[in-house]
Formats: sequence, structure tokens, C-alpha cells
Amino acid sequence: MSRLVYKWSMVKFYILVFCVVLPALCHRMYFSIYYNQYLHMRGTDPNTYSRRVNDERRRQAETFLTSKIKVGSPSALSLDTQSDGTRVAVGFVTVNRQPKMQDGSVYNPGYLLQTVAAILQDQEKSSLRTRLLVCNVDSDPLSNSDAVFLSSIVPVVSKYQKANLPTKPMSLPRRLQKEKDDYVYCLNQTLAYNSEYVLIIEDDTLATPGTLDIIEHIIRTKLEKKYRGFELTENNYTKTIIKLFSPQYIQRDFFTTKPKRIVINILELVGIGVVGASTISFVHFLIVQTCRKPYVFCNMFFVANFVCCILVAVAISRPHRLELRRISKQLYLMIDANDCCTPAVLYPRAAAMELKAHLHADREHDRIPLDGVMDDFVSRRGYRQFAVEPNLFSHIGQHSSLHSNSRLKFLQNFV
Repeated sequence: MSRLVYKWSMVKFYILVFCVVLPALCHRMYFSIYYNQYLHMRGTDPNTYSRRVNDERRRQAETFLTSKIKVGSPSALSLDTQSDGTRVAVGFVTVNRQPKMQDGSVYNPGYLLQTVAAILQDQEKSSLRTRLLVCNVDSDPLSNSDAVFLSSIVPVVSKYQKANLPTKPMSLPRRLQKEKDDYVYCLNQTLAYNSEYVLIIEDDTLATPGTLDIIEHIIRTKLEKKYRGFELTENNYTKTIIKLFSPQYIQRDFFTTKPKRIVINILELVGIGVVGASTISFVHFLIVQTCRKPYVFCNMFFVANFVCCILVAVAISRPHRLELRRISKQLYLMIDANDCCTPAVLYPRAAAMELKAHLHADREHDRIPLDGVMDDFVSRRGYRQFAVEPNLFSHIGQHSSLHSNSRLKFLQNFV
């Protein structure tokens, strides 16, 4: 009889969890199986919604940056490259991103303003010694109005001193090659600061609050030193590249070809199942004790809860579960990176110099994007790529510098 009661109790519990609780909690989570774009945006077109969100971020960034402008304050614009104990030099690669809209108007999304403002705000609260540099690599430097505006706040260097516009539209291979050449230029300019580390950020990559402190923690406890048990020991980190952003869709459960990531995914789900089932069983025990009834442990009840917790975790999806790790910087993971994407990458100085030389000499992969060439560099030179999870940056660039089509169909393709 008790087994039958347990069975019906679990059926009711499953119905409550998967048909009531999760749909109510997860309909705004992009990668959950319960995500509903219509409910999330209340019927608004994805392009209209994303533009409204972006415009609000841009307005806040402009307000902050305007308050930072100090006339006649040359120290803020110092381009002195002498070593001053700088720990991380931050380079922003930027081009003009002002697309023509369907009505013929020109829209300035202000991505660079948002990106730089986020780092400057973080810089004020962090003890990490950083220096910033904006690399304006647009063929017409004056057309990049965001970089021109920022030149009174942070150092800005331009790859071209005057307009160097192509006579005809560039083919995709030429655009891909220019992207790599621009990256080399910014690496070279940022390395001139003689810092221990170089962080290269694309202009549509927004830092989350507290990013610099977490980077300092990663450098101290995962690169230069490493925990063995409860003790920090020296670590060989020179052959390491750290990706601080990965697209959330490739952070999903088992969405990878990396064996270590698959093992970590399995361990995460098993851990969630064990902890969740133990917690539910303990709560059930307390309830029974409160009712002053005899408690009988049932294996089937524990297994059903174990399976339920794993299914809940999968339904929520790993990118959203990772958000819980933001509670503490000690909970951030550094695991094997998937072969994709370079919006925000941290390099030890030696790695940045070797990558710069490789990209400068490489002319075999003119049809391969930057991240593909970087993967080739990693495999050829014996480097390892790690990804920090959850992401320290988000990708806000709906309007690409490589591709013309920027209209959205689904909001989860654009964060």
C-alpha cells in the first residue's frame, strides 16, 4: 500500500514540477525547453525589442562617459608605453557600425561606448592594475564616431590616419583577412604597454559587473598558481589562452566534442541529482517527523527524486544553471574551450606575441575566420584553450562588421 502511495505522490509531484512550476519560472530563459519568445517580449518584434534594450544601455553608457570627460586632463590619455606595473592591458578592436535601416536612416548602436563604459566602471572598483587602449581599425577612422568621442576619455589609436576606403565592396575572403590584420594591429599596439597579460575585446562585447576582479582571481589561482587540495602551488601557464566569452548555445548539456567537457556535464548532472534527491528526502523526513509518523526510507522514492532533479536541470539548460555560479568568484569554472569565437580573449604576454607573429605570417587561411586560424595556431604550437564559465562578457552586436543581414527572427540568437 505504501508503495502505491509513493507512486501516486511522485506522479503528482512530477506534474506539479514539469507542468506548473517550471513553465512559470522558465518561460523567459532563452535556452530552456519552456522558453516562449511571445510571452517574453509580450508580442514585440525581436528587432524592436533588442533595439529598445540596446538604446537603454547606450543611454546609460553615454551618461557615464560624459561624466568622465575632464577638459585638460592629459593623464587620462597617456600613451606612455613604459612599464608601470600594469597587470593587464585591455585593447578594444573597433570599426564603424552604423548600418542603414529599412527606412533609410542611419542607426548608431553605440556598442563601443557600452563596452568601454562597462570596463571603466569596473576599473573604478577593482584592484587589478589595467590600462585601456581603443584600436580604431576602420578604413575611414573619422566615420567611427564612438571612437572619436572616446578619444577625450581613453587613449585611441587609428590604423589609418586618413580615409582609406576600397574602390569597390570587399569580398568575404578580403574582409576575413582584414579582420585578422586588424586583430594583429591591436595586439601589437596593446603589447606596447609591456603588461604581463593582454586582453583583447571586440567592440560589441559587454563586460558583466565584477569582471576585472574575477580575471585577477583567475590569473592568481588558475594560471600563475593552481590549487592542489587546499594549497596554491606554482603552475606553468605560458602555453595557455583563456576565452572569457563563449556563445551560450554551445554551453548547453553535451553540445560539444570535447571529452573533458562531456565528462564535466555528466558529473554536473549526477551531482545535481544526488544533492537534489538527498535534499528532497531530508525535507520529506522532517515533514514526516513533524506529523509524528514513523519514517520508512524508500529506495524508489530516492531514485524518482534523483531522476526528477536531473530532468529539471536539463529542462532549465546548462547556460542558465551556470548563472548560479556568479554567487562567488571561487565558483567560476575554467574548462576546455570549444573551437569557436574570439570576442574576449586573455593572453599571457608570451602567448600574445607568438599569436601576433603567427597571424602576421599566415596567408594560407584567407577564407577562414579569425577563430578558425586561432584554433590552428593552438593545435600547431602546443597551446591549450580554456573557457571561463559562466561568461564574463555578453555579445551585444546584432549589427556585424562582416555580414550585412542583421535582422532577427529569434531573440535567443542575440543576447
